[in-house]
Amino acid sequence: MSSNASCNLLKDVKPFKTGWRVRVKMLHSWKQNFGGETLECILADETGGKIHASCKRSQMFRVQRGLPIGEWRFVENFTVSQAGGQYRPTNLQYKMTISGETVISKSDLQNNNHFLDLASYEDIIEGKLNPYFLIDVIGEIFDMRTIQTVKVKNEDRKRVVFRLRDTNGNDMECCLWGRFTELIESHLQENEGKLIICLIRFAKISYYKGNIQITNAFDASLVTLNPEMQEAVDFKERLLQALLPLAIVENKPAYKAVKQQAEDWDDVQVCSISEILVAVEIHKIESQTAPVSLIESGSSIFSAGEVSKFDPNSQNSAEDVTTPFSKRKDNDDLPDVTSASKKLCTDTIKPEKTKTE
Repeated sequence: MSSNASCNLLKDVKPFKTGWRVRVKMLHSWKQNFGGETLECILADETGGKIHASCKRSQMFRVQRGLPIGEWRFVENFTVSQAGGQYRPTNLQYKMTISGETVISKSDLQNNNHFLDLASYEDIIEGKLNPYFLIDVIGEIFDMRTIQTVKVKNEDRKRVVFRLRDTNGNDMECCLWGRFTELIESHLQENEGKLIICLIRFAKISYYKGNIQITNAFDASLVTLNPEMQEAVDFKERLLQALLPLAIVENKPAYKAVKQQAEDWDDVQVCSISEILVAVEIHKIESQTAPVSLIESGSSIFSAGEVSKFDPNSQNSAEDVTTPFSKRKDNDDLPDVTSASKKLCTDTIKPEKTKTE
């Protein structure tokens, strides 16, 4: 078939025939072994529509070679069946199966779109999203807890729990397991003191002790820390704009530090967003009362209690803010609970009940 022949969109493919022809980009693939080893894939077309594709072990090498990650390819002569399983990488009703009859050929299309479909924190928290569909989510990491090793099905597995925050001040709990825990542990050791943006693709919405929690869905999920894609850059800019209004903190050390970080994100160590919010509140208090400086001159590091949601219009917001203190020796015994990038220790525990993926 000619490479110029028309293609179908993924939303249009249905089980009644095998002569479909689509142009797709491979977004992610992983091996799975449930009753036989298979290669699972997530493909996207030019509109951002996605489909879950699969092939048996006998076709793995051919598919991996023919459908490299991030490249566009034509795929034709495949079967389509009803999507099954408790958790699905896409919200399409159908799943593609690649067999020996399937033809994969190159495409000249150049499109670097990552086809992110970032879920709204409000929709997640309010339970508006179907928990059986995997989602994309991005946020700033804070309130990082100690990495733990727990027993799951008689095997030791690492997990880390933290909270993710969006640009509107909403936050929710996140729990990552296995290799994703090791990824975060390594990143924190190399980037201590810096803000960390976390992107989780194909994440699972779950419930733990009655609360919403984001977690990874086995190897179907992808985790990237401080990603460089445009969507992540835009998120960082919105985060700074939302939490550091120029009119409030233009002359404050915290603002200067974060403004510098916005220009050179990777090389500047700055305080966490929670600590910056404290600086904002102090400046507001000083502006409304006698100018008493609580911020050490020339310092851009503050410590404060956890700030889950910042409401600048709240009458109680100023009263609820913990006063920052400078990093002097006489304060070494006071805990710093806000930074997401402090060096973490690892505990081994054996709880009576553990949460599995």
